[in-house]
Amino acid sequence: MRTFLKILNLVLMVLIILLAGFMLGRKYDIAIDENDKLVGLEYSANEQKIRRLVSLIDDQYMEEVNTDSLVDKAINQIVGQLDPHSTYLNKETLKKVTREMSGSYQGIGVQIRRMDDTLTITQVLRQSPNFQNLMIGDQVLKIDSVNIVGMSSENAQKIFNEINSDEVALTLKRNSAEIIVNAKKGNVPLPSVVSHFKINEDLGYIKLVRFAEKSADEVHDALKDLKNQGMKSLVLDLRGNPGGIMKVAEQIADEFLKKNELIVYTQDKEEKRKYIYATNKGLFEDGKIYVLIDEGSASASEIVAGALQEYGRATIIGRRSYGKGLVQREIHLGDGTRVRLTVAHYYTPSGRSIQRPYDKGKQDYSEELYRRVRSGELLSEDSIKVNKELEYKTPSGKIVYGGGGIIPDEFVAVDTTQLKGWIMQNAYSDNNQNFFFNKIMENRYNPFWMNEKWFLKHNDITPIYEEYLGTLGILPERVNEEEEALMKNFIRSAIAEELFGTNALYKAWWPEDNMIQRVLELETKS
Repeated sequence: MRTFLKILNLVLMVLIILLAGFMLGRKYDIAIDENDKLVGLEYSANEQKIRRLVSLIDDQYMEEVNTDSLVDKAINQIVGQLDPHSTYLNKETLKKVTREMSGSYQGIGVQIRRMDDTLTITQVLRQSPNFQNLMIGDQVLKIDSVNIVGMSSENAQKIFNEINSDEVALTLKRNSAEIIVNAKKGNVPLPSVVSHFKINEDLGYIKLVRFAEKSADEVHDALKDLKNQGMKSLVLDLRGNPGGIMKVAEQIADEFLKKNELIVYTQDKEEKRKYIYATNKGLFEDGKIYVLIDEGSASASEIVAGALQEYGRATIIGRRSYGKGLVQREIHLGDGTRVRLTVAHYYTPSGRSIQRPYDKGKQDYSEELYRRVRSGELLSEDSIKVNKELEYKTPSGKIVYGGGGIIPDEFVAVDTTQLKGWIMQNAYSDNNQNFFFNKIMENRYNPFWMNEKWFLKHNDITPIYEEYLGTLGILPERVNEEEEALMKNFIRSAIAEELFGTNALYKAWWPEDNMIQRVLELETKS
């Protein structure tokens, strides 16, 4: 009997522990953020009410309902009531974001465009696992056994993604013959430094399009390469860069700042501050720097530009930046989705927040660019409005203003040249891309078209220029010398991008870039 009571007490104790654990589990939980750190959660009565509701719909509701979709909509609605930069990342969105931030993707490493109802390979990336296997001009007829003639590139991509093997059989039409090539799937780099080269003997150039996981290493490698080539001054192009990982911004800023100089600090809801200082590991702590920004430069771009501006390390050139001074933490929700939640403000070394107001709602916040256009700010420095109450003195003694982006030291207006505007609008039109691709195919055995340096420096583009004008219905005598030079450079840039990639595009186009021309003017004066 005594033994039975002991066993009974033990069973009851285990049941009590399990019940307590169950009840605690309903109130407490943990999540993991993007840095694999634990985030403690305590469920309120409202949160438990939502959990009960979803459970009741799953178990009791009379009709079939996709509760995943309901929850997605509910979360979007809830997060939508927060600041403009807190967002919910569903599974599809998360795949795209993860691909961009990881710096690589699984694929065969080609660019494909639909031409005459057939998907045609227009570029084989140099890092492609199929660089020797596939060729520009290959027409893709089948993916495995699936006929894709007439199919859109998006639908073809879906079919490709559903194939789990390391190889995919492509039926191709090459030089009028039908062949089958087993294309390898591999890890294809998706760089964030899309271009780096020397503009002249002393001036280097780096174009950074996002702050992803490998961006700091990419910038470091580009700096090292340019320094080895004798670079003395640097253009860091952050135009259109929407930001990304804050830690990466800190690492990149550290390349240019001296030890113990403050890069940025954050402050959370409890007013706790975290300060980030530069180390002595910077690769370019003394050379002259020019940072290019515009209305699309945000977040991490503004951290770098703000720190370099305030210590007098860089001349900021361009137009007022976006104005995002909020810090997000990306937290797993346990089902392959995440929430990107604003957890703090960040401040430049002087103590300014460059976050623009969002108290009038997301719609008003999203219309900022239209307000800048209407006010004339993109055309005139005098149209930039500053809040005199948010005036700060930087470590270098400069006066700066908070509350709405970083104001450049040297203003450069939007280029309103009519021809250049037309080029920007039509550069990637189907007609243009098809014309340039056909020229590439006609000249694919021309030695001047096989070497990037020869093509950019020595190839005469005049015959193609004259033919291109003919397709537009423009007589050559109606084009002045300046317009002719611009149009030829556009043609050279467009073809160079198809042949050799993005880096060649920037190498060809920089003479037409007004901000780089301003840099060259400043270099001449110094």
